[in-house]
Amino acid sequence: MSKSKTRKSKRIPYDSLSDDEKVRKNWNKTQRLYEREDWSVAVLRCGTCLELAMNFAIRQELVEDRKLPLKFVDKLLRNANGIHNKYQNIYLPIMEEYEEWDNLKELWKSCVSKVNTERNAVAHRGEFRSRSVATEIMGNTYTALTKIMDLHGSKAKLKSFKT
Repeated sequence: MSKSKTRKSKRIPYDSLSDDEKVRKNWNKTQRLYEREDWSVAVLRCGTCLELAMNFAIRQELVEDRKLPLKFVDKLLRNANGIHNKYQNIYLPIMEEYEEWDNLKELWKSCVSKVNTERNAVAHRGEFRSRSVATEIMGNTYTALTKIMDLHGSKAKLKSFKT
């Protein structure tokens, strides 16, 4: 009688994924939550996606481009908890020297701050969100993710959001 074989898992542990792959994986999960009509949880996950995208963009700028130590940048990111702090207090000041800065300021107003506000209402006040709000937030998240990820050379391909 032969012994049965166990296949090795081809899944890469989440902690071993690159920042942009974490964004992609979370965006896929967010879309599944939306399709399942889990509106409030999808809005929460949109916030997670944007915060992960901030981690990716900030690490690209500070570690890859400016050669700052990863430990320092990781500590900076942990201390700047949240979308608002990462975007307004780290990301935008870093990007001020680039031509894209004005577009990134506008992206905050048009998309990122709206996602952050809705995410916080769900997470901190226990509010629920409707389909229409979730649809708007999903669209805003996709717009912000693609602009930020593309700007910083992400290789992760995000599925487009379709209502």
